[in-house]
Amino acid sequence: MKNLGVTVLLLAGMALTGCLESGGGKEVPSNLNNGDFVTEPGGDDNASQGNGGTTTPTNPDDDGTKTPPQPSAPDGFDINKGEVLTASTNLSLDFYPPFQSAYLKVSENETCANGDWVRYANSMSFVSAKTNQAVPLSVQFRDYDGRMSSCYTRKIFIDQAGPEIVFAKYPSAPVEEGLDVEIVFSVTDAGAGVDTVTCEFAGVSKACLAGQNKVTFPKMAGGDYTFKVSAKDKLGFASEKSVSFKVSSLYKQMVQNVKVNAYQKVDILFVIDNSGSMEYEQKSMANRVRNFLDVVKGLDWQIAVTTTDPVHSTLGDGRLVPLYGKTNSYILNSSMADADARYTLGMTLQRPETGSGDEQGIYAAYRAIERSLGAIGSNKNFIRQDSQLAVVVISDEDESANGPKNDPANFVKYVQDSFAGQKAMSFHSIIARPGDKACLSGEGYSAGFRYEQISKLTGGVIGDVCATDYAAQVQGIAEGVRKTLKSFTLTCAPVIDSMRSLLVLKDGQVYNGTRSIQGLNVVFDEMLPAGNYEVYYSCLK
Repeated sequence: MKNLGVTVLLLAGMALTGCLESGGGKEVPSNLNNGDFVTEPGGDDNASQGNGGTTTPTNPDDDGTKTPPQPSAPDGFDINKGEVLTASTNLSLDFYPPFQSAYLKVSENETCANGDWVRYANSMSFVSAKTNQAVPLSVQFRDYDGRMSSCYTRKIFIDQAGPEIVFAKYPSAPVEEGLDVEIVFSVTDAGAGVDTVTCEFAGVSKACLAGQNKVTFPKMAGGDYTFKVSAKDKLGFASEKSVSFKVSSLYKQMVQNVKVNAYQKVDILFVIDNSGSMEYEQKSMANRVRNFLDVVKGLDWQIAVTTTDPVHSTLGDGRLVPLYGKTNSYILNSSMADADARYTLGMTLQRPETGSGDEQGIYAAYRAIERSLGAIGSNKNFIRQDSQLAVVVISDEDESANGPKNDPANFVKYVQDSFAGQKAMSFHSIIARPGDKACLSGEGYSAGFRYEQISKLTGGVIGDVCATDYAAQVQGIAEGVRKTLKSFTLTCAPVIDSMRSLLVLKDGQVYNGTRSIQGLNVVFDEMLPAGNYEVYYSCLK
């Protein structure tokens, strides 16, 4: 969804000070965070749609009098005198049969099926069982001789819910004092439309806009904060959501013990967007990922596939999908013949069904791991205790919900807690990248803010879902999977500065292998020798 961008700046005012524990106690400037902020419209889409004050020329011979057009009767029937939107499930129907009728039938569908024939009346009330959606009604007439009319169909949107508020980007871990905080959220209403949006922070409320908003709070002082968004639609229904975050300048000292084995096992989960908006990308998915297995050759790998659909009873909610052309088989492994494995993976990723438009790739990966650890159904035996983990999401839209299992930091913590800090992991994303205007104005449905966040958090690759060929980025992802075997995934983001460093011991001795920090991952240039490692580092509390 391409929504408007709005930048909200937090201005100076409240006398809050803090001390950053770096470089000899650098002091944060005072007068931060008084809660005052401004809202600016982003783009031309907010321009008035009026006629600009122009008038329609008149005929000089016209005396100004006009005969108003005579209304014609609706074809068959109408709902609520022609309304297309209502807040009530109690609907008023008026009938206009094509002949003198004795009976009529009202059905809550578009086919005139399942309704009951009743005595004809000029009007009647109908109570719908559906809300918050476009409700179809169909009517058919019958005379005393049994002649039946065509099936007449109308729709009305019954809206009884407030606008939908979705936070796409927000701090999922403590923020160091003195840094900026950015929040991206959207406010939409499929029925009546959004009427008002209010943002509240630090006791100050101001108007925000419908659509997508970006809020920036600069140079935050230490403390606990909540940003709240309230919205009403044009029927008066309201909704409210908020995100909370912590700003801190305090650090905690961490030590992590990791046992490294000589074997090279990795479990790879593909999460594929099978929604309707991915139709273009799906047409050539098998060809787009054709070279993935070439790069992971030589590893002891397992590969499985799930979808971004959070609800489907067989293909969603983290369930592994059946392998193409294989009976009761859900997991590829490195013992298969290369050509067979490559063909099977490509065809399994190229989904034929149309899944839910409520895409949730992070949630699906979380649930896939839960199901594997619980030995549930097809997921049994997928995640091995002594392997590393890589997740690859391919989607043209961002995570569509805000539950605990949709959160990047919660996902990483769940993996770390489930395997006692022994499993290195990476999360790779082929998405509509934030800021990629060409993709977002083409096949990219909405920017993948949270997929970008979790990939950066785990040192993963961020690819372009709109690319005509995924070969180069799939190769990069496969190389990233190999890097996972040379990595430690830490429990929190390490702080490296003049006072804090990261120390690695192997079997009690300092290990000086060349390494880099990529999000939560410490990635070494060479494969780690087998042994017992200790990693000492500092994190923000």
